[in-house]
Amino acid sequence: MNKSVLNKKPEFASAGEPVLQVKGLNVAFNTPRGQAKILEGVSFNLFPREILALVGETGSGKSVTAKSILNLIPGHSRETKGQVILGGKDLLSMSPKNLQEIRGKRISMVFQNPQSSINPVFTLGEQIFRLIRLYLSDDIKAVMQKNHCSQKQAIESIAREKLNEVGLTDTRRMLKLYAGQVSGGMAQRYRIALALLSSPEILIADEATSALDVTVQAHILKLMRELCGNKQTAIMFITHDLGIAAQICDRIAVMYAGRIVEIADTKTIFKNPLHPYTRGLLKAVPKLGKNEPLSFVPGMIPDLTNPPPGCRFHRRCDKAMKICSEQKPDNMKLEDNHAVSCFLYNHKK
Repeated sequence: MNKSVLNKKPEFASAGEPVLQVKGLNVAFNTPRGQAKILEGVSFNLFPREILALVGETGSGKSVTAKSILNLIPGHSRETKGQVILGGKDLLSMSPKNLQEIRGKRISMVFQNPQSSINPVFTLGEQIFRLIRLYLSDDIKAVMQKNHCSQKQAIESIAREKLNEVGLTDTRRMLKLYAGQVSGGMAQRYRIALALLSSPEILIADEATSALDVTVQAHILKLMRELCGNKQTAIMFITHDLGIAAQICDRIAVMYAGRIVEIADTKTIFKNPLHPYTRGLLKAVPKLGKNEPLSFVPGMIPDLTNPPPGCRFHRRCDKAMKICSEQKPDNMKLEDNHAVSCFLYNHKK
C-alpha cells in the first residue's frame, strides 16, 4: 500500500458529540452445538463526517455488528445486550415500528452484492420513484413550481439528478432497466443513490466494494469520500482489506473473534500498530514498489461456541504470556485516539 494515499484524505470533524455510540454490544446465537458468543463487549463511537473502518478476517464479527445496530438479525435464536445510541435514544430498546422509521431514513445500509438488494421485479425507475415520493415530497413540490411541470416529471427530474450525483449517466435509459440488466458497478452506484435519498446521518457499507473490479472499486471509494465531505454523512465501512481502508478511512477499528482489539486513526494504525493481530494483518498487505514475501496470521478464528479463555487471540499470538490464557485484557487508552486490548500494554493482576 502506497502510504501517500493516507495524506489525501481531508480531516474529519472529530470534535463534539458522536452521531452514533455503540456501548458494550454483546450478541450470542443459540445453536444445536451450544451458544455462540459472536460479539463480546464491542464499543466505539462514530463522528459526523467520519469514515470509520471495521476490519478483520471473515468471521470476526464485522457484519454482525452492522446488522445488530439496525436489528436486522432474526431474533428467535439471538440474545443481544448493550446499547446503540442515536440522537440520545437506544436503538436496541426501540419497538419494531419506531426502529423502522430509523432504517433507511437516518441510517442506510449498502451491501456487498448490489443486485441482490435491488428488487428484480420492478425497474430501477419504479424503485427510485417510490422512495422519492416517500422521502422528498418538499423537493417534488419545489421542482413542480420551478419548472411548471407535473408531479411525474418532477419525480423523474429528481431521480436523474440523484443518479448523476453518484456518477451515473444516460439516466433516462437506466431508469427503464431492471437490476439484472446493469453491471455490478452501476448497480452499486444506484444502490448508494437510493441509500442517500433520505440524507441519512449514517451510511453503513458492508463489504460494498469487494465484489467489484479494481477500476470500479476505485470510483466507488472516491464517491464515498466525496459524499462524506459534501453531505456530512458519517460512514461505517466494513472490509477485510486494510489496503482499501487506508485509502478512504479516517479511523480503523480492528476486530478479532467478536472483540475490537485496537482502534486508532488510520495513520497511527499503519505507522504504529500495537496489537499482534493488527501487526499480522498489516504484514499481509502488499506494499507498492517492494518485492517482499507476504506474511499471514497462523491458525484460524476459534470456534465461538467454545471460545478460548482469556484473550481470544492468544493461541495464534507469538507474544502470548501466561496471563493471556487466563484473563481478558481491558481496553487501554494509550493516547488520545489510540486504544488497544492487549496484556503487552495492560498488565492486569
